[in-house]
Amino acid sequence: MCERYEIDDKTRFLVLHFDAHMGAQEISKAINRSLTTIYNWEARTKNCEDIRLHKKKHRTTNIISEDTQNKIIQLVSENPEGASLRNIAARIGVSKTSIGHVLAKKGFRYKGFDQRIIYDEEEIMNRAAFCKKMLSDEGRLIYRTFFSDEMGIELNAHKTRAWQPAAEKMRKKSVAENIKLCCWGAISAQGATSIEIYKKGMKGDFFRQVIERHKEEMENLYPDGEFYLLQDNHPTHRMNEDWIINEQKVNLIRLPKRSPDLNIIEYLWIALKERVAGDAPASEEEMRASLLRNWEILTKVDRLHQFFERLQRRCMKCLVKEE
Repeated sequence: MCERYEIDDKTRFLVLHFDAHMGAQEISKAINRSLTTIYNWEARTKNCEDIRLHKKKHRTTNIISEDTQNKIIQLVSENPEGASLRNIAARIGVSKTSIGHVLAKKGFRYKGFDQRIIYDEEEIMNRAAFCKKMLSDEGRLIYRTFFSDEMGIELNAHKTRAWQPAAEKMRKKSVAENIKLCCWGAISAQGATSIEIYKKGMKGDFFRQVIERHKEEMENLYPDGEFYLLQDNHPTHRMNEDWIINEQKVNLIRLPKRSPDLNIIEYLWIALKERVAGDAPASEEEMRASLLRNWEILTKVDRLHQFFERLQRRCMKCLVKEE
């Protein structure tokens, strides 16, 4: 009957409490509400409160003078990196929450820095020329190029927390300190070379050995012999350019200076590091195994397609913006 006439539970409680003189347990069963709720309503009713009225939450706000607000803005403007809420609060005697409200009201946001590279005129021209070249003939060059590079990775031995059952406390795995490995690899639309894992720096002789070891893999992926090797302006790369072209007979493409966004293997390195970090290796052996396993997963041809499509879009965007 009550549902038919849309009588709310609080009104039903008042009727049963005042008119029927029912106890809390009886009312709880009658209107199917918890005893805790019924006891709460009883207590509020005894205090002459109308429980049917919505109880507004009063928000207390500190009134900060205009001078204080200007001081906050001044401190932040003078030292954007060092002016933490804690430091400002200690200097002017206002809570961190209030300072945050003032900054938000004035249009300030706590966010990352603009890390985009600012190119000079010559660099802009070189990037545009590179992008036009890569996009020519419907992007044929993009899909016949091996994008190569090196990267370094270290074991994170400084973690102090991990996800674990609430009732237990696990011991941290014993991690060998100061383990750092370097990797070289090359990816193409047809597949990738195997990953080269090493500890010493990429010096001239070693770099030549790496290229010689992986050249056959590139040739197997492009049996017609038409493929290119792209590398950046690292000194070891530059000093071996003639050797790659004349002795190894490999077509070479030079990446414009300061243009990691145009070398798609950089994005793969990021993904690889994330996967290895997720494996949480505790030794050099475990790290090597993780690198090999995840490189094989990430360089499957169907996974690589997204990187090459991304490069096409990046090149077109570069030309439009004339970056």
